[in-house]
Amino acid sequence: MNANLTSSLPEAYQEVLYWKITENKSRIIWMNILGILLFFVFGLIFSALADGLGRMPSSIGFGLGEIGMILLGIVLTLVLHELVHGMVMRTYGATPQYGVIWKQMMFYATAPGFAFPRNGYIGIALAPLVFISILVVLGMWALQGTLWVALLTICGTLNASGAVGDMWITSIVLRYPVTARIVDERDGIRVFLPKL
Repeated sequence: MNANLTSSLPEAYQEVLYWKITENKSRIIWMNILGILLFFVFGLIFSALADGLGRMPSSIGFGLGEIGMILLGIVLTLVLHELVHGMVMRTYGATPQYGVIWKQMMFYATAPGFAFPRNGYIGIALAPLVFISILVVLGMWALQGTLWVALLTICGTLNASGAVGDMWITSIVLRYPVTARIVDERDGIRVFLPKL
C-alpha cells in the first residue's frame, strides 16, 4: 500500500477487493455489449423526450456543418463527462487527474490514492449520467423546435450509454456496507473495509 493511500484511509482498514475492468478481455467485451444495448435504450428515451419536450424539427439535413457540430458535440460530451467526475471528486478534497487508455478507448478521471466514502463514490460515479442528462433535457426544452434538439438527443444518448462503466462499478460498490472506502483507479476500483 502506498503512503498516499494510507494517509487518506481511516486506521484499521484493509483491502477486500481490487477490481479492474481491463483485467480480462471478457469484461471489456461485456462492457461494450452493454454499452451498445444501452445506446439503443437511451436513444429511445432521449428521442421520445426530443419529440415531446423538444419538438424535434420535422426535417433535418446533414451537411458538413451538421456533421461537424455532431463531432464537436460528441467530443464536448466526453470531456464534460470526465470533468463532472472530477468536480465531484474535488468536493471531497481530492485532486483529480484525467486521461485516456488508448488500447480500450476509455476516458477517465481518477484521484490516485484518495479513499472516498462509499456513498460519496457512488455520487461521483453517477454524477455525469444524472447531471448531463438533466442539462440535455433542459436544453431540449429551452431550444424547442431547433436542430439543437437533435444534437442534444445524440449527446444525451452517448453520455448515458457511455456511463455503462460507471453503472457497473456502482453495482459492485453497492455490495459493500456504507463503512467501505473506495479508491478509484483509472481502470477500476479498490474497496477497503474496517478490520474485524
